[in-house]
Amino acid sequence: MTPATTGRVAECFFSIQGEGVTAGAPAVFVRLQGCSVGCQWCDTKYSWDPAGGREVSLEALVEEASAYPCRRVVITGGEPLESLLFLPLVEALKARGFTIEVETSGTLPPPRAPVDQWNVSVKLQGSGGAEARRINPAAIRAFLGLGAWWKFVVVDQRDVAEVLRLAERFAIPRDRILLMPEGVRREEILERSEWVIEECRRHGFRYSPRLHILFWGARRGV
Repeated sequence: MTPATTGRVAECFFSIQGEGVTAGAPAVFVRLQGCSVGCQWCDTKYSWDPAGGREVSLEALVEEASAYPCRRVVITGGEPLESLLFLPLVEALKARGFTIEVETSGTLPPPRAPVDQWNVSVKLQGSGGAEARRINPAAIRAFLGLGAWWKFVVVDQRDVAEVLRLAERFAIPRDRILLMPEGVRREEILERSEWVIEECRRHGFRYSPRLHILFWGARRGV
């Protein structure tokens, strides 16, 4: 298959990583367009429509990302692995000297790509999707082989119980699991963080903040 030279992107901007093990690190964000996972609490629903966003050439997108004073990039979505632009973009950015993080739902297996850090956010029952759509055992096992980090968005204790079941089912190391409180308002994040931190202490998980929500709220491009 000929690599894609054009694709659709929701946005490209420079900020700090708000979530996960590299929270606080300056990063360029490239949000590819298109997602069929459909989480009901998603805060980037504008990235779902594969025909949405703006069309860009691979060359122009790489130049746009490279113009920022940073060589860490977070490729996200949408679901970035659904985009035909994903692999050529990763390869082109790696050739420019970028350290590459990818945020994915884990519903598709990882391609052979020079990615430095996979952040896999497997969706729980509370996201509203059927299990067959949310859980891809073969993909999860492939990401385990790549040393991925596992980030779970939690609302209540039932979500934590589900995380524990998934950790046991797939032998996910607890020290590679992060719990992140769901919320698109600062007050929601702070309210849920106290008990989420306690669950992390109890089970040996890590806590993930949502720094962009705490600082700027549910705004685009931050």
